[in-house]
Amino acid sequence: MKRINLILCFILMNVAIWAQKVDGAGNNIDPYVGTWVYQSNDTIFKIVFQKGRKISRYAETHGLYGGYYPSVKGEVLEDYMGPLPTCWNLKISTTRPDNMYIWAPNSNAYDKSKVPTMGISFYDKRKKHFNGRGISGGYIKLLSPEKLLWHLDEKEGIWWEVEGRDDIEEVLPIGFSVPEHAILTKEK
Repeated sequence: MKRINLILCFILMNVAIWAQKVDGAGNNIDPYVGTWVYQSNDTIFKIVFQKGRKISRYAETHGLYGGYYPSVKGEVLEDYMGPLPTCWNLKISTTRPDNMYIWAPNSNAYDKSKVPTMGISFYDKRKKHFNGRGISGGYIKLLSPEKLLWHLDEKEGIWWEVEGRDDIEEVLPIGFSVPEHAILTKEK
């Protein structure tokens, strides 16, 4: 009987460990790393992604840090492609690093489809949603090794921020300074 209990305990421990395995986008974020470009007529929108991590009191989350660069008619509107952080340590400071403009946590919680999708928080330096704290509600999705879907949903992001909170008055959409929906091609 002791042997059966020991075997059952071992099986349950293995099941608990394997149940925490991340599927979908969480398994492999390497294909997202690099520079991605969208061009429509005289508008260019570039994003750069690199691996990064976020450390909190409870866990360490790996994901993507991103920067961006929109230009129209050859005029650069913003250039936030400079050096990105490699770590956001909430144990040291609760404020977001000034040089982090996109955060995509390594998780498949956003979309259960077979195509890897990562939810993002976007820190629009021109529009400054929620006083610069950024806005969620967007996602990136690999369409192929060379194509990336970029999507921002401001209404969903507002909902995520204010739902269930009585201390915030009505928040109206203010738009984005970058394309809300675009297919980007990976630069080689």
